[in-house]
Amino acid sequence: MKTEYQLELYDTTCEPRPIARINSGGPFIAMNVGDRLDDTGWDRLDAVGRIASPENPIRYVVHSIKHQIEQHTDRLLLKYCLNLKPHKGARSPVWGEM
Repeated sequence: MKTEYQLELYDTTCEPRPIARINSGGPFIAMNVGDRLDDTGWDRLDAVGRIASPENPIRYVVHSIKHQIEQHTDRLLLKYCLNLKPHKGARSPVWGEM
């Protein structure tokens, strides 16, 4: 049976549905609560397109994580769901001012 991987990203300030979904043939890197994740141009699922860019990212902190396993007739889908809390604080000097 084929295995597929899906990363779903949720913004805790919005409705409880994903803002972005990324599919992969391989597993995603491990994330932890408190990790920083910047939106540098994800395609939004609500048809508004990309609202951030590498030059003007939207910054988030991982609030909570959920793993979900779905067995379908033709595949096994492993979902990695991240609840993201907007981060308005200063950027770390290690990463520069962007």
